[in-house]
Amino acid sequence: MALCDPNRNSEAPSQRPATQRAKTRARLAAPLALLAWLATACAPGLRSMNPQATFPDEANGWRAADRIRAFDRSTIFEYMDGAGELYLAYDFRRVLVREYTRPGARRIIAEVYDMSSSQDAYGVFTHDPEGEDVGVGQDNAYAAGLLCFWKGPRFVRILAEQETPQARQAVITLGRSLAEGVAEGPRPALLNRLPPDHLAAGSARYFHTQVSLNYFYYLADANVLRLSPQTEVVMAVYRPKGEKITLLIVSYESRRQAQQAYRQFGRLYLEDTAEADRSPRIEALEGGRHVGALLKGQCVALVFDAVSRAACERLLAGAAAAL
Repeated sequence: MALCDPNRNSEAPSQRPATQRAKTRARLAAPLALLAWLATACAPGLRSMNPQATFPDEANGWRAADRIRAFDRSTIFEYMDGAGELYLAYDFRRVLVREYTRPGARRIIAEVYDMSSSQDAYGVFTHDPEGEDVGVGQDNAYAAGLLCFWKGPRFVRILAEQETPQARQAVITLGRSLAEGVAEGPRPALLNRLPPDHLAAGSARYFHTQVSLNYFYYLADANVLRLSPQTEVVMAVYRPKGEKITLLIVSYESRRQAQQAYRQFGRLYLEDTAEADRSPRIEALEGGRHVGALLKGQCVALVFDAVSRAACERLLAGAAAAL
């Protein structure tokens, strides 16, 4: 399932080949078209999110189905084939799914994801945050009948199979109802480490693992940065003087882990064993693009795709000051 509209472009950079990225997004979109029939509402741990209290019975003439389906970490792939890896990478706990129907109209499908933290709910939302702001939750995006938003530890996705003015209003009404009563939560603190100058609005992404990194920006098949569920990562696009540059900041559990990852990046990505410990460093790659790398405390900052060495140096210096 695409975490928001799979056909929208975003500022998040990617070097993934177009055909491969298209396949990924198509795969992610599948669950709403092929809703799984196997429910697991009585599985251990699912009772903490009360289904009846979560979903309203009606929204603008669409009536809720009696059945509420529930899936947890052990059954998520029964609902979505393949895309479950992305939710598991964000410490997903459970999802509740309920359909809404109205005579003469197509279905509306609502999914409520219970994440381990508000930071992870925000991270899931940043997979595809492009769309109209309709004032639901802490951040939201609406386009073509699809509403995505996060609030506190919840990520919510509501899809009208056919967009009409009535369906649009029903989706927004349903979203407001699902957001009601959920306390707001903090965004990831690592976002505050992004330098503000030339930061592209709406381009920030937050994640933990290699699965998400390669979705946003294909770096390598190997886990060259030693990402894990315990690492925190923010990525954003910068646009100084018409350039499009990517900044990646990784926070590790310890300075030693950061050092190990920094050295491995130098060896495997920059293919330079002798200079693997030098920080900061800027290297020119084939095609004239520049890569910058910085080790500071428990963090590693990386700059990609800078056309000019000067722009790479400025962004890396800004990251150093913010860290």
